[in-house]
Amino acid sequence: MEYIFKQAKPVWGTDLKNRYNQFLGFYAELKEHRKIRIAIAARSSYRLFVNGKLYACGPARCADHYCRVDVLNIEGSQTEGGAEKSSVAVEIAAFDKMGKYCNDNTLEKGIFIAEIEDENGNVLAATGKNGEFLYQELAYRRSNVETMSHSRGILEWYDLKPDSYAWIRGKGNWQTPQEVSEKITFLERRAPYATLNSIRISHFMGIYDMIDTKNAGEGFVLQLARTFNREWYEQLPEENQFLQKLRGLEERAFSGSFRLKQDLQIKPETGIVSAVFEHPVSELGFVEFDVKVEKETILDLINTDHLSYEGELKANTYVTRYNLKPGSYHLITFEPKLVRYLRFLFHTEGEIRLGWPSVLDDSYPDPGICSFFTNDGDLNRIYEGAKRTLRLSTLDIFMDCPQRERGGWLCDSTFSAEAAWQLFGSLGTEKDFLENFLLTENMWKGFFPEVYPGSKKDKTDPGIINWSYWLAIELCDYYQRSGDRAFLEKFRCRIEEFVNGMLSLRGKTGLIETEKGEFVDWSLANRDFALKPISIANNCLAVKVLERLGEIYGQPSWKKAAQDMRAIIERLDDTAGIFGGGGDGAIVEDGKLKRNDCPSEGGRSLEIYSGFHRNDRIYLRQFIKTMGPCPEFPANPNIAGSNLFIGLMIRFAVLSELGETEELIRELKQVYLEELKVGSGTFFENINAISGCHGFNGMAGALLKKNILGLDQPSELEKKILFAPHPCGLRWAEGTSLCSDGMIFCKWQADYEEHELRIILQLPQEWKAEFVRPFELSGWKVLLNGHMAEI
Repeated sequence: MEYIFKQAKPVWGTDLKNRYNQFLGFYAELKEHRKIRIAIAARSSYRLFVNGKLYACGPARCADHYCRVDVLNIEGSQTEGGAEKSSVAVEIAAFDKMGKYCNDNTLEKGIFIAEIEDENGNVLAATGKNGEFLYQELAYRRSNVETMSHSRGILEWYDLKPDSYAWIRGKGNWQTPQEVSEKITFLERRAPYATLNSIRISHFMGIYDMIDTKNAGEGFVLQLARTFNREWYEQLPEENQFLQKLRGLEERAFSGSFRLKQDLQIKPETGIVSAVFEHPVSELGFVEFDVKVEKETILDLINTDHLSYEGELKANTYVTRYNLKPGSYHLITFEPKLVRYLRFLFHTEGEIRLGWPSVLDDSYPDPGICSFFTNDGDLNRIYEGAKRTLRLSTLDIFMDCPQRERGGWLCDSTFSAEAAWQLFGSLGTEKDFLENFLLTENMWKGFFPEVYPGSKKDKTDPGIINWSYWLAIELCDYYQRSGDRAFLEKFRCRIEEFVNGMLSLRGKTGLIETEKGEFVDWSLANRDFALKPISIANNCLAVKVLERLGEIYGQPSWKKAAQDMRAIIERLDDTAGIFGGGGDGAIVEDGKLKRNDCPSEGGRSLEIYSGFHRNDRIYLRQFIKTMGPCPEFPANPNIAGSNLFIGLMIRFAVLSELGETEELIRELKQVYLEELKVGSGTFFENINAISGCHGFNGMAGALLKKNILGLDQPSELEKKILFAPHPCGLRWAEGTSLCSDGMIFCKWQADYEEHELRIILQLPQEWKAEFVRPFELSGWKVLLNGHMAEI
């Protein structure tokens, strides 16, 4: 829904020093009011201070030429010392770089718009109106420095004096901003806001001298950043590059003296001192701390969620660098950081006083309403790990990960979205996320960007094209979850454009043929010999897309195209045998379409997920028993194994649909209990990773709730929930879900001697449960709310 400002206009500064990566501070004063309401939007990122206190960060990201409006209600704000005025200050970064490659924002020109009202709706201040908001360019942050990763903007590097942030209280040389000419549509924000609650880092782990070994390697992330941002790095001054050098530092026994009371007091002996803090699990947010330095100091703040194999806290590309003049500082990082470990590196000869650090929570504000518990502690740990992973990767959009990219990737989001509905009981973030993609225009053949909001030099390039298929799947799922027909119809023309573009790729074989990038799984399934020239697995997914879109949009021609493509695929000779065959790809040989002999588990998972082979008992048995992370029977060495992204997650979804709950639980434990041993409390992108936090793994929690407890995702469309509990040897399970009409409660107890399952299930009024008896409950007495269950 469009947001209409009463008086405010979008503004920005003029004649700015920096072409790329501009940093501005805006300021307004108003008479003290008991309640105020601030509507605010910006590009790319902002921090809002009210009376000197950090109150909010944003914005909720949106599509090109659109901005989402954050609406913040502030009650009982009191100025210090009983002053009659309140101050509102907004620090804004407008990121940009050569090459225009970014995954977490659109790299559009900076804008700022804000409107402040009292409790009666009277406008107290607005941008573009009578100079009520003034600005100054903030010179203390460097704009021409290294990037945080291959697909993100620049790292934080500040040159600070003790009064550098005095502008937040109104000091400095102010100018009047200029109204921007760009036509911008402002949209409401449906996603929730971060709490910014302070999380105290739990442990001080040690203090060290740091020695330069002169043996600093690039590291994978920095190497990738330099490769993808070649133009940017070619113009960087050498003095603005330091990340690689930090990688050559090693710990030695501390030679100075220190005292730890309310703060950490350090007297260094050598040039570089390191203080390390640790938290039990990963958190996401803005690192906040006090520091006082006696002499000029360079402070490098390193955050990470993992140690090396040798237990070392290595430097990375997410460093925040402060050049500090002598004095006292209260510092809060501008970027949210993924934190389990913090290293403070002090380059100084003077004394230091470091306050205990904390993290201001910038993750999804989980209200704790949706739950899942059983008598199996391992399953409970997996559920909590899935929820933490999803929470740290979700706020205004579904991010693939909360630090390296922070981008909204399709495919990931199909699974993150279902998990968010099951684990948080909210559809706000998903609706914003889908809308961002559906608002895109002038894309190649009507497809959608692989990741968005984001930026590429060629804005028409969708990247991985079958990611658009996953968007269509999620849209259909969203309709089932929400019943939001109006949203579906709003974008009918955009979906028609996409489907027409997809069908235009059908070649003489009748299947989709393309040289564009496609993806199945981070394994051999993703090599050209498995994908080209025709990807059977992705054609199967396209069939599913056409069937589902044809159904919800009432388009018989789409369903007919799906039927034709399905028949072509099913007619292919599956040459599976001792040497494999039945491969993921297909070729035309002697005028006939033929599958190659490069099969993969990821490809087979996707085919079954898309509705193929469902009646082939031998095919399904081989899939269930001889594949996956811990096959029951010896695996076929001619079939390439799956990785976690995304082959294993698709496999888990298929096992769930097939009712293979015992196998599903065995595999979830095999994968995720091992990852929990690392200690971050989050789940990773790949099965062989040692660190990470990737949101699609939230689906593991949704599968536990669906397959063990029995609660499928609530359908707002039908006001119904499918209920199919699988005891799997457990004595009891309980949990809750949320829908628009209230809460859903479920608890069951299994008596294996009497073969009796006693269920309590409570639903909101007008909701109904459709009970499906799993095979393992055959012959059991099932009592639902004290009565024999009707089947």
